[in-house]
Amino acid sequence: MTRATTAGQRRSLQGFTSVLLFLMPVVASLGSVVSIGGFAAARPLAAVLVVVTFLVTPRWNRVSIWIVVLIVCWLVWGLVMPHGTDAFKRLLSIALSLASVLAFVLYPWTRERLRLLGRAWLFAWIVAVIPAIYEIVSGKHLPNYLSSSPGWVRESSDDIASYFVNPNPFAYFLCAAMAVFIMASRLEKRWVRNVMLVCCALSPVIIYPTNSRLVLAVSLVMLVWMVATREVVRPRLKLLTAVSVTLVMVAVVVLISSPAIMNRIFNSFEGSGSDRLKLYMNAIWMFLSTFGLGIGPGMFENTMRRNRVPYITHEAVNPHSGVFEILSQYGFLIAALVGAALIAVAWRGMRGIGRIDEAPEYRMIRQGVVITAIMIPVLSFGDSTFLDSPIAWIQVATLLGFYCAYRQIARPVPKWARDGDPEVPERFRVVRRTLAADRRDDEPVAVPAG
Repeated sequence: MTRATTAGQRRSLQGFTSVLLFLMPVVASLGSVVSIGGFAAARPLAAVLVVVTFLVTPRWNRVSIWIVVLIVCWLVWGLVMPHGTDAFKRLLSIALSLASVLAFVLYPWTRERLRLLGRAWLFAWIVAVIPAIYEIVSGKHLPNYLSSSPGWVRESSDDIASYFVNPNPFAYFLCAAMAVFIMASRLEKRWVRNVMLVCCALSPVIIYPTNSRLVLAVSLVMLVWMVATREVVRPRLKLLTAVSVTLVMVAVVVLISSPAIMNRIFNSFEGSGSDRLKLYMNAIWMFLSTFGLGIGPGMFENTMRRNRVPYITHEAVNPHSGVFEILSQYGFLIAALVGAALIAVAWRGMRGIGRIDEAPEYRMIRQGVVITAIMIPVLSFGDSTFLDSPIAWIQVATLLGFYCAYRQIARPVPKWARDGDPEVPERFRVVRRTLAADRRDDEPVAVPAG
């Protein structure tokens, strides 16, 4: 086989890998609709993606080694405490999800491929929002809406969910997409950047009718970040901050002084709020009763359904928190490894904040990596389940993809360009002086501008 043939095959594999990468966000969003062999469609796609990525990526990095260590520890820990076929299925699902994260880490990133990832999320966002707009306009839901809930719940609920079955994962997806749009928009041409920013601004508006209060709060934080980093806003950032703080304080005073509004807020938390608190207390009980080892893969819901817990929640059986889901089922070791990984990514990103030699697009990626790493544990409280959600895993994979891409392609801005100095770099000025000194008086010479 000739070298040219090998290079051609590698280019073909890289193109195929890019196609799979583009499909991952939209296929992950279809996790509640499309399944293959009992798994969400994103899981088998992740298996194909990681195999193809291995073929096109000759080198490993420290992040990929950490992911492999996490996969091995997670599988070994889960196999020590299996609880039947369902437990093995849950464990395999996590292994495939971690494989997708590994593929994103190993992928040879460039600016063009990073733009492709941002556009993949944009495509998935548009596909997901179209049914939601239909729900808002018509007041009707898709046939799969809350399919696992009793009929009276489906008929009485007016929260939108698009095709995600449940409103919570739909809201989670929209919020996760916001961070991607803010980071990726800096790499795009103007019209694509504007489309991404408009979609980002619309996301909280669409999240509101899902009634996911925590996700809505996180989306507003994302929106503030987007506005604060715009060039037209930056010179007036202090004034904007002062006005925003004043408006928030006025709103708080108005709310507190209105018993009717406060009663409505408290009543909205009476049902789901108390049930979620009981779920978290049960998760802590599961963690402590196993001496920090965890009760095993997929056992949280089974234990809740059998009422073998100190706090009965009746209909609510999902963890509603990635933090407590991992702690209760896999114990301290896996929770510590996952937490350490997120802290490491956030810390590495924060170390360079404030660098003056960083291009604006790479500064935005750095900020996005830090904010996303911090928000993932918080955002996990807004979805019914974290480990079973393809959306959560594609968010983690995208986070590490942007992080690794930043490490691979970000370069410092030269001082002469950073300061706006009209002079050309020193080496070109030396050449210019040499040419000017050596030329004959009647001989024209091309002198570099500046």
